[in-house]
Amino acid sequence: MTKSLCMLLLLCFLLGCTSNYYFVRHAERANNSADTPLSVAGQQRALALRDSLKGKGIDSIFATIYLRTQQTAIPLSEEIGIPLTIYHPDTTLQFVNGLKKIRRKNVLVVGHSNTVPEMVLLMTGDTVEIGHDEYDNLFKVSVSKSLFGTRKKLKKLHYGQPD
Repeated sequence: MTKSLCMLLLLCFLLGCTSNYYFVRHAERANNSADTPLSVAGQQRALALRDSLKGKGIDSIFATIYLRTQQTAIPLSEEIGIPLTIYHPDTTLQFVNGLKKIRRKNVLVVGHSNTVPEMVLLMTGDTVEIGHDEYDNLFKVSVSKSLFGTRKKLKKLHYGQPD
């Protein structure tokens, strides 16, 4: 057992360990109240997110304390049997530092139009924008660590009906 573990760790360091983080803003909201649920369009987008990510091997799903982020993530959570982990959107730096410690996993993070760009910036150094009426952005951040260093890659994708 110990020899197998050592070989696995050696391969990880030589070949690299890649973690994939998928960042999305919550789907369309029903209204502008503080803890609004999703609108009908938002519920459809949440289903589209499920369909886009259900085959990606998601290991963890994070959503904020707000109903709209949780409702965006629930269809995928139920589909793959992974519970939601709730985080506070006002602790972005601490939250991202925790994300950076995740190794060889695929993670979905559902946030807000102001927190997702900040998280992508903290993860990659790249700047992204989410307009007030934009809900179809899907940012994939891949972090590969190997004996030769860390490589970060950002892909700007879309899911569901275009905005």
